Amino acid sequence: MNYLVIIWQVAFVLIVLSLVWMATLVLLRIVRTQKKVYFSHLRQKITEAMAAILWDETGQAVIEDRSLWKSQMVPEVFLDFVALVRGEERDRLVRRLERNRVDDDMRRLLRHPRKFVRFAALEALAYFPGLPTAKSVDSLIERSLSPELRVAGMRTLVEIKSYPAVPDVMAEITKLNGGSRSLHAVLSKLALHRLRDVLAYLDRPDITDIERAALLRALGSSADYAVMDRLTYALEHGSAMIRAAALEGLARLEHPEAAPPIARCLKDNDWSVRAGAVRALREMSFDGYADDIAALLSDPAWMVQFEAAQALSQMGATGRNLLEVSARAIGNETASRTASLALAELSAAEALQ
Repeated sequence: MNYLVIIWQVAFVLIVLSLVWMATLVLLRIVRTQKKVYFSHLRQKITEAMAAILWDETGQAVIEDRSLWKSQMVPEVFLDFVALVRGEERDRLVRRLERNRVDDDMRRLLRHPRKFVRFAALEALAYFPGLPTAKSVDSLIERSLSPELRVAGMRTLVEIKSYPAVPDVMAEITKLNGGSRSLHAVLSKLALHRLRDVLAYLDRPDITDIERAALLRALGSSADYAVMDRLTYALEHGSAMIRAAALEGLARLEHPEAAPPIARCLKDNDWSVRAGAVRALREMSFDGYADDIAALLSDPAWMVQFEAAQALSQMGATGRNLLEVSARAIGNETASRTASLALAELSAAEALQ
C-alpha cells in the first residue's frame, strides 16, 4: 500500500512539473512573439523617419523623437536603408543624420553590452568619417576582447581613411595565426596607402614567417612596381609559405616582367608553390608558358593538376589544343584523366551559352 501511495505522489509531482514546463514554454513563446512585433514596429518607425529626413524638400527636417534614435536597431536599419540609395541621395542622408547627431548615438552604441549591436554600429560608422568616429573606434579596438570586433574596427578605420598602425594589424594576424580575409583586406589597403610603413615592418629582422607571408601578399596591392624586387627575391626563400605568398603578391601586382620568375616556380619542389605559380600565371593571363603548365597535368599533387587544367581552360584555342593532346596521351593516365575532365567542363559550359 505504501508503494502505491509513493507512486501516486511521484506521478502527481511529474504532472505538476510538466504543466509548469508547458506553461513556461507558452509564456516564452508569447514574450518572443511580442518582442518580434515590437522590434518590427520599431524598425518600421526608424525606416519611415529616415525616409522623411531624406526626402524633406526644405532640407531642414528635425528629428523630434530623440529616443527613437537611441535604439540598438538604428545601425542595422541604417545599413539596410543606405543599401537602397546611392550617390547624392546617400550623401544627403548622411549629412542630415549628422546634423541631427544620429552618429553620436551610434558611437555610444559601441559600448552596448550586446556584441551584434556593436558590430552593426561599427559598420554603420564607416559612413560617418571624422575624428570623433576614429577616436571611438580606436577605443573599442583597445578594450575589446573579441577578435572579430577588433578586425571590424580596423576595417572601419580604413573606410574612414584613419588607417590603423601596421604593428597593430600584424599583432592581430599573429593572434589569429594568419588572420582572416577581412584582416588581409585591411593590410592590403595599408600597402596601398601606407606602403612605407608596411615596408618598414617587413624589414624588421624578428618577424615571423606568418607575418612575412601576409606582408608579401599585401605588397601586391600597393600598385607600386618598385616592390617587385622584394617579391622576386622572396621566391628564393627557404619557406614554401613565403614563396607561395610572394607568388600571390606578384599576381596582384601584375607587373609585365613578372612572368619569368613566376614560371621558374613551376618546377619548385613544393606542390603549394607549383600550384601558386600556375594560378599566378593564369590570373595575369600569361599564355607563353602553356607547354610548361600542360606538363603539370600529371603532377603528383591533385591541386597542381586542377590549377593546370583551369589555366589551360582559360587560354582559348592554345589551351584547348594542349588539353586535347594530353587527353589522347598514351601511357600518362593522370594527365589524360585530368585533361578529359577539363574538356568535359569546357563542353558543358559552351553548351549552356
